[in-house]
Amino acid sequence: MPRAQVLPLLTAVLLLLDLCFLPVLSADEAPPAPEQIDAVFAEYDSTSSPGCSLGIYRGGEIVYARGYGMANLEYGIANTPQSVFRIASTSKQFAAMTMALLAEEGKLSLDDDLRQFFPEMSDYGHPVTIRHIVHHTSGLRDYLTLAYLAEWGESYSVEESLDLILRQRRLNFEPGKQWLYSNSNYFLISQIVEKVTGESLRTWAEKHIFAPLGMKHSHFHDDHTRIVPRRASGYSPHDDGWRIDMTTLNHVGDGGVFTTVEDLFLWHQNFADNRLGKGGPELIELVTTAAKLDDGESTGYSFGLSIDDYRGVRHVNHGGAFVGYRANTSRFPDHDLGIAVLCNVGTAIPGRLTTQIADLYLADVLEPRPGDSEQEGTDEEGEEPAGVELSVAQLERFVGSYWQEDDRMFREILLRDGSLIYSRGGGRDSPLQPLGEDRFQMLEVPVDVVVRFEASRMIVDVAGQEPSSFEAFVSVEPGPEEMTHLAGRYYSAELDHVQRLEIEDGELVARHRAGDQTFMPRMADVWTAGFLTVRFQRNEDGEVEGFLLDAGRVRDLQYERR
Repeated sequence: MPRAQVLPLLTAVLLLLDLCFLPVLSADEAPPAPEQIDAVFAEYDSTSSPGCSLGIYRGGEIVYARGYGMANLEYGIANTPQSVFRIASTSKQFAAMTMALLAEEGKLSLDDDLRQFFPEMSDYGHPVTIRHIVHHTSGLRDYLTLAYLAEWGESYSVEESLDLILRQRRLNFEPGKQWLYSNSNYFLISQIVEKVTGESLRTWAEKHIFAPLGMKHSHFHDDHTRIVPRRASGYSPHDDGWRIDMTTLNHVGDGGVFTTVEDLFLWHQNFADNRLGKGGPELIELVTTAAKLDDGESTGYSFGLSIDDYRGVRHVNHGGAFVGYRANTSRFPDHDLGIAVLCNVGTAIPGRLTTQIADLYLADVLEPRPGDSEQEGTDEEGEEPAGVELSVAQLERFVGSYWQEDDRMFREILLRDGSLIYSRGGGRDSPLQPLGEDRFQMLEVPVDVVVRFEASRMIVDVAGQEPSSFEAFVSVEPGPEEMTHLAGRYYSAELDHVQRLEIEDGELVARHRAGDQTFMPRMADVWTAGFLTVRFQRNEDGEVEGFLLDAGRVRDLQYERR
């Protein structure tokens, strides 16, 4: 899941007032008008569609809160600031806080080896610690991706997921050496809480987080049959209208918090005046300090929070996306601004909505967006890159396939209807708007991304992080006989899963219960389908004996030929 969420910590400029560094709102700086704020959510402000709930926090109070669209389409119930939403991975900051609090109590150490709690876990030759899982530097494979690869469908138990994680024989990488987001990390937190305290994560968090802060409408939802008053139902669009999009999974830790924008105000306030555990700023300093890899490089992530830079301003945030829910909480601590956007529509991008609100409140201190400072590609207001006109011939120079070895990622640049498209595979495409002859702004993504081309390389600049470099390559075209040698049955002991590969109409096809996948040849013995990459392995005689599967948050998954 590129490290779009992994951004280096930059220091914002603070104002000096009464010999203390404090966030200040100028006396003559008027807050945005309600109609300016509502305009950001105009597409959701309807009685015929689901939508969002917004909370804006400043000066120790909720300065604006409103619901947009419907919480329940069947009964015609509108979203309000009191509507309760599933917040998906935005829940991770609450799960991480349980580890910080239990460490503060001396019930565990952040440097405890996970095998202390899960003795059946494989010995990877390097200890995986609580600190590693909190910071996503463990190397543990993502259990949601594993369940997808194993063709488990949409319903499986907590016990099955735990067993799946613990029977993995390899890590994605040596702990502490890299950062890679994995839901397994935070799912295991829920299990550690239970082993250490004898209580479920839901019960322990209620006693030690939600109740002390007065968050009366928040909980970890570990029973999908539980009634939730004022719940906003999750929805996703279909060709003939909206469809309910919920889950029967009872997993928590990596997600599962239900809450409101009013409750999240109380959570926001606690970062300024901690009331949890022993109280005091030490706990907050711990959970908001970006972790470092073993080589000293910052991960830009700490205790379920991304610590990044938005247009020159320090930004502490986390998003979430699961079934028909989308969420984002953002704090701009140097400017006393907090924003929560919770949505019950699966196509919403709350991270973008949040920064649009920040643009209104912090217009005087934000730096220009990428491309704004250049004469070309800047509109008269200097607010949005207006782009330049490039001919089809100019655009065709960049069309092709690109490969990043370290993260084993393929990307394609396509030309469609006279515009360049950045394709991640599996229909995950983003338009590219020209900023110059070889620079493009990526559209329809929640962060500022500039794509530039240098000779045979494509460089992807995500605001606030190190650029990612991809090398161009020419896809191979294997002959029919070579493709025949790839067909067969392959087995993964780590998934307990058989994969059938067949040749059909000159194409390599993977047979699945939910539908077949067609793999495309890329490089010698390397094939891709969507976000999946298969690397075939051969013995000394050149015979195919298996393959390694890469799937984003899962790497080097071994399949052996049967």
